[in-house]
Amino acid sequence: MTSDLPPGWAQAALGDVVTVLDRMRIPLNKAERDKRPGSIPYYGATGQVGWVDKPLFDEELLLLGEDGAPFVDPSKAKSYIIRGPSWVNNHAHVLRALDGLTTNLYLKHFLDFVDYRPHVTGTTRLKLTQRAMRSIPIHLPSVAEQKRIVAAIEEHFSRLDAVEFTLQKNLQQLDTLRSTALVEAFHSSRSVPPHWNRVTIGDVAEVRGGIQKQPKRRPNKNPAPFLRVANVLRGELRLDEVHQIELFDGELEKYRLHAGDLLVVEGNGSPQQIGRAACWGDEIYDCVHQNHLIRVRPGRSLVPRYLALYWNAPHTAYTLRDVASSTSGLYTLSTQKIKSIPIPLAPLPEQQEIVEELDQQLGTYGRLEQSMRRALNRLQAVRRSVLATAFLGRLVPQDPTDEPASGLLERIAAFR
Repeated sequence: MTSDLPPGWAQAALGDVVTVLDRMRIPLNKAERDKRPGSIPYYGATGQVGWVDKPLFDEELLLLGEDGAPFVDPSKAKSYIIRGPSWVNNHAHVLRALDGLTTNLYLKHFLDFVDYRPHVTGTTRLKLTQRAMRSIPIHLPSVAEQKRIVAAIEEHFSRLDAVEFTLQKNLQQLDTLRSTALVEAFHSSRSVPPHWNRVTIGDVAEVRGGIQKQPKRRPNKNPAPFLRVANVLRGELRLDEVHQIELFDGELEKYRLHAGDLLVVEGNGSPQQIGRAACWGDEIYDCVHQNHLIRVRPGRSLVPRYLALYWNAPHTAYTLRDVASSTSGLYTLSTQKIKSIPIPLAPLPEQQEIVEELDQQLGTYGRLEQSMRRALNRLQAVRRSVLATAFLGRLVPQDPTDEPASGLLERIAAFR
């Protein structure tokens, strides 16, 4: 027992207080799983992932991810309780608490708190081997105190869950408010007055493709910053990693981005991501773009911000999906397809008024969203604090009549 543990607590290794059932896991891949329709849940390293037709386990067990994302950040490590008939694949450790030493629920909360970094191996894909998993130290009070700790943790978490539910619901309402504001500005029947012109993008903007990446384009004598699809999110640019490409005579003038250009992603496997776009603001000097980004440069009759707001309106997204769809099931845009997109064109002063009003509304919603997301992050910190307090023995009072650590250690030795 370590000196910093409360009286009556013991320290053991995880492998001493669980039965490891990894030998019963199965390497069932997705193709095989799809051939086995049924109603039995099939679990992997990150929770439920599918269904199969026959149970392998039929009891309450604890799953702990073996490899992949759960071990990159200790705050994201996750264990899972499964109950009833189930299959488990070979990327999750399967644990059963030893009766009389601990419980699955106590183990789950403890394993959600563990810092796995000292125990994982690998570089590109982190892995928690069974040997390393068994060696993880665990703090054990008596089983009676473990149950009191679990009850206290779940009472705290229940309150936090209620707050998180409210915040997530409010975030959804903010998304609805954003969509409503854009719809009312551009697509409702009362928002398009008779004196507005109904034109297409090709009528009021220059639409051009970009540079295809090729071996001859490897940066050498005349490199330039080069935007890729990964740099363009919906309504936002991500410029933390910008590549370079070799340019030849006259190409900089032809492909250089100007402030106000709208960069549109030409294709995506997800219909919801088709045509996602962001406005360029001269963030990088003499920057060009790849051919999978289509540049839309507003003409004199079109305010760039007006175009960007219209492009991200819900109705425009539906139009883009319709235009981008094909008989092959793929979704792609081209310069010609983008030129055909209709846009209600208000006079320039009205465009500017719409932009100012929308930016004020959307700015308010954005500040509210940031505040709520900070609150969600704080909730996660509070959860960690609850677990830290629990496993230091400070969440519930100790009962002097509980079994002392010496008795736990004797029974652990007997199980060994």
